[in-house]
Amino acid sequence: MKQRSMSFLWITIMYVVAILSGILTFLMLPDMVDIYRFLIADVVATLVIYLFSMLIKNASLYDPYWSVIPPLMFVFAAIYYESYGLSVILMVVAISMWAIRLTYNWATLWTGFHDMDWRYERMKEKAPKVYFLTNLFGIQLFPTLIVFAQLALGLFVIQGDLKANLGTLMGALMIVIAAIIQFIADTQMKRFKARTQGEKKCIEEGLWKYSRHPNYFGELMVWWGLYVIYLSTHTFDIMIISPIMMTALFLFISIPWMEKKILKTRPEYQSYQSRVSMIIPFFRKKDQQETSIKEA
Repeated sequence: MKQRSMSFLWITIMYVVAILSGILTFLMLPDMVDIYRFLIADVVATLVIYLFSMLIKNASLYDPYWSVIPPLMFVFAAIYYESYGLSVILMVVAISMWAIRLTYNWATLWTGFHDMDWRYERMKEKAPKVYFLTNLFGIQLFPTLIVFAQLALGLFVIQGDLKANLGTLMGALMIVIAAIIQFIADTQMKRFKARTQGEKKCIEEGLWKYSRHPNYFGELMVWWGLYVIYLSTHTFDIMIISPIMMTALFLFISIPWMEKKILKTRPEYQSYQSRVSMIIPFFRKKDQQETSIKEA
């Protein structure tokens, strides 16, 4: 327990250094367009985390970055622009609720600096000689850029400090509901794993009975909710690409990779796939094998 506490202390120090580096970078670029200042500051903070991850030889140091940076960036932007309108408050509170839940979930599962995501392990095994580049671009910079594309929506809302309306409220509510869905899904998964420890079983209860990835569904709801807030204060424009990019990331990279791994250890998962919706919770389909038996 003491060792884990020390690990948390060290990771906190590393993130404080990264965040301060990002803020300093932002302040050193006063003549640049603000959105680019935020982007460069975000990249610099990521690079600091990358250097620390190389030092401790664990790319999972980046994992909490996904949820830690968004609310801090929004709060910093609100202070910088002196933007404290209702639309900004609703958005910051909603994103903070999501971020706290996700960071808490990471913290409860993280066991220390020896613990690294299985996906990163696989990347390292496949190409050990270029892993330092895989870590930099694939594991850290790419997610940072994808998330920043979402955060840009919020930064424009904060910069404009426009009046809140029904759309703003709906977007914030979407984010809060998404955080609740994720919390419920994570709790159900933890209880299932504790109850079936050592067994190779597929969860098929609670939210997981109607969606194979209810936690990812919640994640996408967060970013579409942020877009709804943006749309409530701006006209329809190219920024629609932001939530579309995030959706594509989950549909074509994260989920297929995860399900491919599950199928290797749990062949019965294929039956689960045929019956349960991938993302959006929906009515279950009848298992083809069960249908054949009934017809016989």
